[in-house]
Amino acid sequence: MSSRYAQFKEQLPISRLSDETLLAFRVLFDDPLDIVDLAQDIADLALYPERLNESYRKEWETYVIKALALEIKKQDNLKPGEFIELMMTKVEDIQNNNDTYSNLLRQVHHAKSILLSDNTIVFPTPLRQQLTAFLLPITAISPPKK
Repeated sequence: MSSRYAQFKEQLPISRLSDETLLAFRVLFDDPLDIVDLAQDIADLALYPERLNESYRKEWETYVIKALALEIKKQDNLKPGEFIELMMTKVEDIQNNNDTYSNLLRQVHHAKSILLSDNTIVFPTPLRQQLTAFLLPITAISPPKK
């Protein structure tokens, strides 16, 4: 599986997918027993919209590539063209008929609108606030004189 994953990671242009299409793939392959709660992550975008670009997108890309590698292994009886058609049909069905996807997509669009807004400032996370407060006094320390 790891060699197939490595091949997919190398060859699939997943970074070119729109957020909407990547999310559809992520919903398609979502495992309710997975440690990552997709719905909760997306709900958190209301408070931390920067996560969409800073971490979630890369997480979704990795998740989808791994899931595709497993799926193609399960569907090894299909020809490549048939597999592509199957995936396209499933993704289109999710985009057109899946209420969960529609709700998650609405939240993603809201986060994107916050990030793209000219009159919105995204505050640093509590961790970054703590680190800034901790490290800020360093700026007052003069470098040693030679």
